[in-house]
Amino acid sequence: MKQAVIRFVNVMLGIMVATLLAINQTAISQTKTMAEGPRERQAEDKFSPNGKLTGDALNDAISLTIQQGSPNIYGEELAISFNRVQEAINVLQRFDPGFGDQKIVLNDEEKKRYTKIGLSISCEYCCGAKAIVFPNGEAACGCAHSQAMRALAAYLVQKHGSEFSDDEILRELAMWKGLFFPKQMIQKMATALQSGSFTPDVAALALGINLPSYGGKVKNAPLPSEFKNLPGMVGGC
Repeated sequence: MKQAVIRFVNVMLGIMVATLLAINQTAISQTKTMAEGPRERQAEDKFSPNGKLTGDALNDAISLTIQQGSPNIYGEELAISFNRVQEAINVLQRFDPGFGDQKIVLNDEEKKRYTKIGLSISCEYCCGAKAIVFPNGEAACGCAHSQAMRALAAYLVQKHGSEFSDDEILRELAMWKGLFFPKQMIQKMATALQSGSFTPDVAALALGINLPSYGGKVKNAPLPSEFKNLPGMVGGC
């Protein structure tokens, strides 16, 4: 009887998260349809989340984590969209410096930036690596998610290095990570908002955003570049 109750509670929680995610996605679509066009990234503007933050940790975690539309600058260049995740992975991973069939080759200065960024984000929900690169810049995981994130980091460092700071590039990677692992990343963000304890990836998603109060515990997310340690392992494949 006890196990049946636990299973019922888990099912209901899953339905609630799925429903909230669907509602949020619908609201975002309606807002984007009414707007003159997709959100444009301006160098002087701070990033705006999808939807207004409400102070509800779960709803705000969804708004901060789930992206729609085309990424600014590189979205049009690479013909990728947040709405077509698998297609984007297929495009991006070809440029992975480690495993891609059209590897991006970085010079020493570019590789230094690339490595710093790659050490700040992991693919903990798929492969068991603590970061997507080793300290020497070599690939730490061969899964498609890691390949896509490494490829995007290399692409932005090499092609748009003067337009994106390291933290902003990390934010782009974190946006895709949120779509690669929506359930886990929404939960991770909601926990961070409630506790005020951020890892670099969720901090990047809240970069430059004034967060509401979540039970009086949350402070604004620190800059991802302020972190000294690699993101902790949450799980593996």
